[in-house]
Amino acid sequence: MDSGPGTSKSAENSEVIYSKISTEFQNDIIKETLRSRLKDTKTKISEEAIELMKELARVIVVESAIRAAKQASIQHNSIVSLHNVETMLLQLMLDFP
Repeated sequence: MDSGPGTSKSAENSEVIYSKISTEFQNDIIKETLRSRLKDTKTKISEEAIELMKELARVIVVESAIRAAKQASIQHNSIVSLHNVETMLLQLMLDFP
């Protein structure tokens, strides 16, 4: 995420935010999303794989929200706008290829 001088406070703030956010993805949504990308429709998806994908989706969603909020804060806005999301999206895509 952030690097350079003074980022430990930023990292601590992010950890506090992560610990306070609760989000949940439904197993069937994750399963159908994975199935839509598979060529072989008979491929089975284990519960462990679904749980791992749920956690990955949660991390990406929370990280996106935090980055968009930081972008809004930099621009002295108290509301996150689509522009804030678009601004951080390229870097997010590079960080989560």
